[in-house]
Amino acid sequence: MRNLLIDGRIRDIEFEYLSKYFNVNKLSPSDAVYEQISAHSDIFYCKIDNKIICAPNAPIIDKSFILGMSNVEEKYPGDVPYNACQIGNIIIGSKYTDKTINPDIIVNQGYVKCSICVTSGNSCITTDSNIYKRLKEYGIDVTYIVEKNISLLDRNGQITKMQGFIGGASLVFDNNFVLFGDIEKLESKEIINDYGGGIIY
Repeated sequence: MRNLLIDGRIRDIEFEYLSKYFNVNKLSPSDAVYEQISAHSDIFYCKIDNKIICAPNAPIIDKSFILGMSNVEEKYPGDVPYNACQIGNIIIGSKYTDKTINPDIIVNQGYVKCSICVTSGNSCITTDSNIYKRLKEYGIDVTYIVEKNISLLDRNGQITKMQGFIGGASLVFDNNFVLFGDIEKLESKEIINDYGGGIIY
């Protein structure tokens, strides 16, 4: 069974579902970053091909992981060196991405993975207009959405007023699309349904 690194603040219903397919490793909130993203796997880890690159100060470090060069720090852009992603053979990152990752496409948005929901080897959904334009240039089938109803949680798992992004609220594995939360509350639910921030290793 594969392993999954995911925010420990997921609900019981989500944990039970994911446990059918993965050994679920819940991340505890880290003091390295602000509480809303303190247990987000895509802040501390980046999956490239079958490798996991992680921050030296990541909450969980496995001997199979590749240690990156940058510690994750509290304030932007120090919190985004591992917030990159891969679509097919193309790696997307920003100028702040850790040197271990080597992106093929550089975008302005530092929260790259947070802003991208990868839906297949050549498709994704994004909430960032610059990312949308850049990925189009590379022939990636990208859909742009505007969504203001994805909320981040505080350290205790309570909803805050801070807005999240589609990448951190979704997961795709074995052609299954998983969205955390209540899709009925999303303005973009119809677009998202047409397609369908854990790290699988």
